[in-house]
Amino acid sequence: MTDAFSAFRPTLRRTSGLAPPAVVLFLIVLYWQHVSGCYGDEFGEDATSHYISALVIHDYIRSGFSTSPVAFLEDFHAHYPLVGIGHWGPAFYGVEALWMLVFSTGRTAVLLLSAVMTTLTGISVYAVSAPRTGRTGAWFAAIGFVISPIIQEGSSSVMLDVPIAASCLGATMFYIRYIETERWIFAALFGVAAAFAMLIKGNGGLLALLPSFVVLFGWRWDLLAKWSFWLPVPIVAVAVLPWYVVTYPLVAEGFRYHWGIAYFLTATAGNFSYLEHAEGLPLLLAGIGGGIAAVAARRHGRADAGLICVAALAAAAWVFQLVVPAALQDRYLAPLLPPLLILTSYGVAAIGRLRWIGSAWAAPAVFGVLAISLVPGALSAEPQQHLGYVEAARAVWHARIGANPSILVAAGDAGEDAAIAELAMADRHRPSLYVVRGSRLLGGGGYNNSEYVPRFDNVAEVIGAIDAYAIPLVLLQTDPSSGAWAHVAQVQQAAERNADCWKPVFRNDQVTPPVILYALCNNGTKKADVAKLTTLSAPRSLMARAGPGDSKP
Repeated sequence: MTDAFSAFRPTLRRTSGLAPPAVVLFLIVLYWQHVSGCYGDEFGEDATSHYISALVIHDYIRSGFSTSPVAFLEDFHAHYPLVGIGHWGPAFYGVEALWMLVFSTGRTAVLLLSAVMTTLTGISVYAVSAPRTGRTGAWFAAIGFVISPIIQEGSSSVMLDVPIAASCLGATMFYIRYIETERWIFAALFGVAAAFAMLIKGNGGLLALLPSFVVLFGWRWDLLAKWSFWLPVPIVAVAVLPWYVVTYPLVAEGFRYHWGIAYFLTATAGNFSYLEHAEGLPLLLAGIGGGIAAVAARRHGRADAGLICVAALAAAAWVFQLVVPAALQDRYLAPLLPPLLILTSYGVAAIGRLRWIGSAWAAPAVFGVLAISLVPGALSAEPQQHLGYVEAARAVWHARIGANPSILVAAGDAGEDAAIAELAMADRHRPSLYVVRGSRLLGGGGYNNSEYVPRFDNVAEVIGAIDAYAIPLVLLQTDPSSGAWAHVAQVQQAAERNADCWKPVFRNDQVTPPVILYALCNNGTKKADVAKLTTLSAPRSLMARAGPGDSKP
């Protein structure tokens, strides 16, 4: 035990002096959150599902494990059909749920968790950089990380990309200690951290590539003969493989591309463009140069195990995004940013050590130029759009009918998801309200409504479907976009044609289009048909059907 503890002493010593940068980074993150307006706005599309998925775990714990997990999830999903567990792993949802137990399920508490995760990642960047690049380089890398537009977006919402970046960097830090000491405990910790990352989201799988790149870049073929090198394999296999086997069909259904060289070429150009926009071409080139310098140092006997591992992480993150054809989005590159910035700082610091330059100001001058190049990207992050459902959710709870606690949401994709999350957040007796998706009752088709078709041909049939479920409240926001769902316009027409019975009880004209809450007089006295509502929205029926209504995982 003493020997195992002694292995951590160098790591513990390195954490001293991190409090000042932690405070500074946290304040920077809070500032950018304030600029985005996120504390007063709804969550975005994926963020709504990430919030609800943590909420169901939180509520299950709060219930005292009152029933089986599957039964609880089915009932919760029937009320708030936005649970994403299965499409995404449960690991971070568990962390988020525990955070909610301590700090509440409110927007502020959850967004503070996002701020903490970004700060922890920034501090890790600083901790890895400082002994290799000096404090100037460490400050540059850490601040460059938290102000990146990719990270700003994740910090100002409830997303999995920053937790993935944090987990991948944390796992790499364990692997650095393993390469430095070759002690099995650090290999085991890397395996545990890698499994955790993979159970957050699929792109945590990039860590499976890390050891191979370490062997290649560090020319450490001797590691292949050590049992400790292979120790992470059974740890990850036992913890992760069963989950991936069960959920892969659901995850793969959401892939927007196909495996092969065509995607590889498309992803190469697309991801490079994302990085250039977010970080600037000078920083991107400096990072590549720093990575080459870190690997080349091996030939001169000056190899740094930490830098080799950081370069391996960068390579693993980059290759993974070029191979796995899930989608092309800049936020998927979040795990690449920490190693890129660390390598950038290393490359710039190395310039100052070149004898032929002969100036102590060379490295600070380059850092200054690169810092300036980061400004356009940092300022390009757009504030979140307020959709009007924060106010609408309060109105729904005032108009809610005790004997028939159900409501239909007719809006675009983002509005529908935002409404569900806001209504769940405002539910003091969760789950007590059945929220029916318009995209499930009145239309839908295919994964994420990719093959959407309206279910009914005319307004009379739409009204009949709403009445068949005895839904007394309808929350409507029209969608003027070219790809708008047809059922939203049908519901608008139903309200206009039945003005004597569809009474507007709330209208938010502060957003465009306005959000309107209607009370339907003919359904207000009916009791909710819980069995029908549950069958409509329960997750098992959702996954089993291939017809209209398969809108969300």
